[in-house]
Amino acid sequence: MGRNKLKKQVGGRKTMCNLCEKAKSIPEYAELIAKTNEKDNERMEYSKEISTSFSTIGRTCYSSMRWPVKLIYPMFEARTAYAVPNNYFQNIMLDEEKLGNSFAHGAMRSMFFAGDRLIVFSKTVNFKDGKEFFTSFLLLHLDKSEYKAIVMSGNEIKVTVDTEKPMKNLITGKVDKKRVRFSFINQSVNGRMVSKEQITTSARFRDVYSKYGGGANVKSGSIDMEGYAITVPHFSPHPYMLQLKSQFGYAENTEFQLDVVRYFKEHIAKP
Repeated sequence: MGRNKLKKQVGGRKTMCNLCEKAKSIPEYAELIAKTNEKDNERMEYSKEISTSFSTIGRTCYSSMRWPVKLIYPMFEARTAYAVPNNYFQNIMLDEEKLGNSFAHGAMRSMFFAGDRLIVFSKTVNFKDGKEFFTSFLLLHLDKSEYKAIVMSGNEIKVTVDTEKPMKNLITGKVDKKRVRFSFINQSVNGRMVSKEQITTSARFRDVYSKYGGGANVKSGSIDMEGYAITVPHFSPHPYMLQLKSQFGYAENTEFQLDVVRYFKEHIAKP
């Protein structure tokens, strides 16, 4: 059952939007993803080694697809409002366990379309003895009947999933039936992008960050990487895409961020 159910499940309805074409034609993007795959293999092997010491690892590392797999697609991260380090990603439930949502090097909570399939790729990472391991890993393919994606008024996007699927436990090798639930939301970012200077000089913004441990130094992964914070839940281009923004056709990070809604509109079927 495992080999049949967990074969490579990427294809689907053959459509190619502009960003999808560019993602597959930029060698530097493919190279970054290949290097990440190599690092993920190392993280997973170490996760297996220490899984007896961290019981959550064995409960939170699953894939519904054959893994490793090469995924050269535009990826968009589901981030919280302000995206402070210890509350960075929007939530996913795996059975009754909430996957970690903290920022770390190597962590991501991305989604993208492969034809009419939705792929969700989520990883959270920590360190032990100077080596990285996964505190959670979820690679999930969803057929069109298994997710609901809509564009609402004001360019708000909502992607909702509540499904059970056979998935392979990447620590034990067993195939289990797992329930995955999430509701990712992208609210319009127009007028909701604020600079680091605005945050450090605004009492209201400083109060928001201090509640999440940001403190006076206003620590935020999104601000450090992108130069701005977004005050609403949103979908952000993966950092690799922002790093190569000019090849994707954008002059500034903000321009790329403001155009995210176009990608989802092109892939979400009209009602």
